Amino acid sequence: MPWGIEIVLVTAVGMAAWTDLRTRQIPNWITVPAAAAGLGLQAWYAGFAGAWASIEGAILGLGLFLVFFFLGGMGAGDVKLFGAVGSLVGPQALVMVFVFTGLLGGLAAGAVVLWRGNFRATLPYGAVIAVGTLLSLVVVR
Repeated sequence: MPWGIEIVLVTAVGMAAWTDLRTRQIPNWITVPAAAAGLGLQAWYAGFAGAWASIEGAILGLGLFLVFFFLGGMGAGDVKLFGAVGSLVGPQALVMVFVFTGLLGGLAAGAVVLWRGNFRATLPYGAVIAVGTLLSLVVVR
């Protein structure tokens, strides 16, 4: 992956994580410029094919996380951020990012359950994580 894309990706995800931890929101002023930069940088590095891959990645990212949004497992900012990530990395790399996101999210959710000791309150989120894990396995195959 070209260094310009890596810089934007790490910066956008880092800023989103910071604001999400502080405010429980991921603002559009992070996701929209990241998605636009993804499209521009992919077009710069790979021409029309790169621009098309950026669009496909954004659509795939939005589509994958919209499922979790409608199930109540995440907010709209998370969906938009994953669309921006898809714009930056393209659809092929996004599949791997999706799998690792699901695995890390499952580990984080398990840690929260153990820390809080409130299994029943987190059970609905566990169902969302289980669906995500199954979807990630299907997508990878």
